[in-house]
Amino acid sequence: MNDSELPDTREQYWRAQIDAWQACGQSQQAFCKANELNYPRFGYWLRKFRRQGLVSAPRRSSGFVPVVASSVSGGLSVHLPNGIELRGVNEQNLHVVEQLLARL
Repeated sequence: MNDSELPDTREQYWRAQIDAWQACGQSQQAFCKANELNYPRFGYWLRKFRRQGLVSAPRRSSGFVPVVASSVSGGLSVHLPNGIELRGVNEQNLHVVEQLLARL
């Protein structure tokens, strides 16, 4: 993009680039490299649009997921949000369940 272009055209161009970046799931730097964009200029426009409320800040995951434990005959049953269910949890295998949950 040439800096001598009209401000509205330049703003529309960068807004389109940022919209494309948000849709693709790449990091900012990877997106800029793949699309031959100036990374600092991309950051400038992203900050500018965020200040104007045109682009929302990324949602950050806390890293925690809800875990539901229920009592069933033969031990506990743990249901995870991704559909995994661990059944038959008891004192003898609790250490195995803890290790599995720690790796998720």
